[in-house]
Amino acid sequence: MSGAEILPTILGIALVAAAAAFALLPFARAAAPETNAASTEPGPTNRIGLYRQVMELEFDFQLGKLAPEDYAQLSSELLAQAGEALRHERGSLSEVDEEIEREIAAARAAFAAVRKTGRARRPAGTPS
Repeated sequence: MSGAEILPTILGIALVAAAAAFALLPFARAAAPETNAASTEPGPTNRIGLYRQVMELEFDFQLGKLAPEDYAQLSSELLAQAGEALRHERGSLSEVDEEIEREIAAARAAFAAVRKTGRARRPAGTPS
């Protein structure tokens, strides 16, 4: 083969390899989330994935593909897992309760100040 015949052959092989890589890329990307989903630490993506699974169960139940007992058991298990993931994400229930109580106390103090002065406090720098 001469140099003029080898160049088109090499270019053809490179194009076929690029096309094969492009065609196989979605399969390689689909395998990656499965390895990430196996992590034991719950997180927001796992919680949202659990909610999606519950919605799929609801859909299957409405189509009649799932018995009511199976739907109730599976959805309660998935929602319990999602609750655990939410607790892990947001902290313990007592921490959330304390944060809510602080916000309520701050709101009560602001309302008490408004009642005491007779008018709302304006932020600094705003015209009256």
